[in-house]
Amino acid sequence: MARKLPPLPPGAPGRPEKNRYREQYGVIVICRDEADQKRAYDWLRRFRRPVRVVTT
Repeated sequence: MARKLPPLPPGAPGRPEKNRYREQYGVIVICRDEADQKRAYDWLRRFRRPVRVVTT
C-alpha cells in the first residue's frame, strides 16, 4: 500500500507536466587503482560516448 506523501511546500516546482523518464543503459567497470581507472576512461572516451567517473 502506497504511503501518502506530505504536501509540497509553497514555491516548490511540483510534478513535471510530462513524463521526463528516459530509458538509459550503462556499464560499470571495476578498476584496480586510479591509474587503471584513467586508462579505462581514456579508452572508453574513444567511442565518443558520454563517460562518467565514480569513486567510492
